[in-house]
Amino acid sequence: MAELDDSAAVAVVGMAVRAPGAERDLDLFWHHVVNGVDAVTFFTPEQLIGWGVPKDVVERPDFVPARAVLGGADRFDHRLFSYSPSDSALMDPQQRILLECAWTALEHAGYPPVAADGNRIGVYVGTGLNVYLLDNVWPNERAVEAAGGLGLIIGSDKDFAATRIAYKLNLQGPALAVQTACSTSLVAVHQAAQALLTYDVDVALAGGATVAPPTRRGHLYEPGGIFSADGRCRAFDAAADGTVPGDGAGVVVLKRLGDALRDGDTVHAVIRGTAVNNDGSRKAGFTAPGPTGQTGVISAALSVADVDPETVGLIETHGTGTALGDPIEVAALRQVFDSVRPDRLPCALGAAKSIVGHLDTAAGVVGLIKTVLALKHRVIPPIAHLLTPNPAVELDGSVFELPTTARPWEPIDGVRRAGVSAFGIGGTNAHVVLEEAPAVRPRPRRHVTELVLVSAKTAAVAQDSLDRAVASVAGTTPGELADLAYTLRTGRAELPWRAAFLTGAHGSPATVRQADAKARARGVALYLTGAGELTGNRPNYDADPVYRRVVDEGVALLRDQDLDEAVRERCDRLLACVGLARSLRSRGLAPRTVAGAGIGAVACAVVAGIMSVADALGLIRGTNVDGIRLGPADLPVHASDGQPLTGGGDLAYWRARAAEPPAPATLPVDLDPVFWIEVGTSVTPHLGPDQPVLPADRHARLLATVGALWQLGVIGAWDGVQDTGRRRLPAPTYPFAATRHYLDAPATRLDTERHH
Repeated sequence: MAELDDSAAVAVVGMAVRAPGAERDLDLFWHHVVNGVDAVTFFTPEQLIGWGVPKDVVERPDFVPARAVLGGADRFDHRLFSYSPSDSALMDPQQRILLECAWTALEHAGYPPVAADGNRIGVYVGTGLNVYLLDNVWPNERAVEAAGGLGLIIGSDKDFAATRIAYKLNLQGPALAVQTACSTSLVAVHQAAQALLTYDVDVALAGGATVAPPTRRGHLYEPGGIFSADGRCRAFDAAADGTVPGDGAGVVVLKRLGDALRDGDTVHAVIRGTAVNNDGSRKAGFTAPGPTGQTGVISAALSVADVDPETVGLIETHGTGTALGDPIEVAALRQVFDSVRPDRLPCALGAAKSIVGHLDTAAGVVGLIKTVLALKHRVIPPIAHLLTPNPAVELDGSVFELPTTARPWEPIDGVRRAGVSAFGIGGTNAHVVLEEAPAVRPRPRRHVTELVLVSAKTAAVAQDSLDRAVASVAGTTPGELADLAYTLRTGRAELPWRAAFLTGAHGSPATVRQADAKARARGVALYLTGAGELTGNRPNYDADPVYRRVVDEGVALLRDQDLDEAVRERCDRLLACVGLARSLRSRGLAPRTVAGAGIGAVACAVVAGIMSVADALGLIRGTNVDGIRLGPADLPVHASDGQPLTGGGDLAYWRARAAEPPAPATLPVDLDPVFWIEVGTSVTPHLGPDQPVLPADRHARLLATVGALWQLGVIGAWDGVQDTGRRRLPAPTYPFAATRHYLDAPATRLDTERHH
């Protein structure tokens, strides 16, 4: 197989879905896909009339009371996104759901959902018609009057779907609303991929949402039309007579493949090529499918991808299950994929609409997510409701098969590839060529205690997040715990309610606490003593590159030195003390001051940048003392009596400190009211009522200290050296505390006493 040009490849690194029956759960969505579980719901006349569907419509014989609906579409986590309840109730539920999907997709990719300034993250999304505005908001005159004209427009207009996400998540690349009817979200994927390849963005979100209020839970059947007579979508079946409307949403996070591999992202699949075109007038009517346009867009995407059609094993079709659409779609596919190759494995057709209905603007991205999952699981999923193939869909002599049960996906020429199609009413067609993710190269896995951090906007959600993180740790192999902890620490927003816990045997039950602005104002002091047992720091040496660097430097300087036991011990204490202090600083601790006595005071001089490790060791050994050059301190230093040390002291001062015995673990009173951490040959925080449980293991003890400080809100970002070689893994995402924010449509009364 010829090697493809990876410079033009785009990686799918994150996904979020809202699918009927599966809600936010990607695994449950895949379970439904692979088992052909239909998500369509049927409603009673009483339900429909209570929701505001006109009684005369419900009673029509051609009315079909069915739709694939989302649970909780009327609910929204307004606190997380800082919206008022009234603004939330006015906002188009499609845009609210897209906002939550964008948050989740970024977290699934391992990136914080609220980005740092200077980012180049773009947003390309679209929504369906805002029926909620028409059916629910407009009839509520008091709400409309209170909102005012501009407030109503901002909450309702399609134009703001992308910019709302960009504003709330601080995404500073292009934010564009995409609207091409049923192909909207796959066109958005195409635009996002193009923006990546032209370096307009470094990360791109793409997707769409379609959600209708309960007033639209049903449709009128028209023979030969797009909607089915019985509320089932039987794509490619002889009994196919249309699709059924559905609600759903999806967002994918895309990066250039080379960047994703460099940055340690989980690559779920690779986009090899995309294309978009329009039928023009080459079809029977504006709403009719155009076979020439479909053939053209698929051929163009394969050409862009530089992929041989004979290596494609699955096509996720538009698959509406209509008498006209299915045969035309297969005829167009045959123009591209028919082969005379005798050993050509069959190419399966897929149709997400057979289980979730027609998701309109969201159909393309949900079909893409379904196909990415199929590639990840290496499974060809079935087409639901397929009993007898439609004879009008001419498959004889073609490469295509219609799978009725799930089967293993065998590679073709050593690779698994797929295509995803979406064709919009009005003629805008899109096609994406996908390939399975490249194999991840094995690398050394560390098996040490890790610190796991979670946070949320409220105490209840923080507890839920904590429970999910604990369960995730329990289900993660020890070799991947470092990656999981890294993802949860760097790939989540830092919110006020927090919990921290250690993995492995050194962990203890975690408690949710609120970060305190007063605690942050107090700050932290390091009191360096150098005291404690010298043995026991091997876990720090093995797990901590900052600590290891200090020790290795000291060992190299002392190698071949003829030192008596007392001097050797003082040198070892200095190295342990400096190593631990630097390790704390590399984990985001910015001490307000450092203080110490004896060897700890000399360690203060090293930690504050007054002298080097080599000079400090020379001072202790009494060698080359006159060659020591003192520099200015880069943070305040206090002497053992608590007095500020101005000018960094002089050589005589530091020589005297080097001769003193190890200091007592008592902070000078003048440094109150800061929190303080005693640093000897291990670390001991002094945090008052927030004192953490301290394990005996030295590395776990240091991490427990960092976790407690993070909960208080006094720890910043870690130095990147602590994360060298780490990968981002899919990890538990934010459990939204969604509450109902919805204006109900006026119900029509089910009564027979109209004349009263």
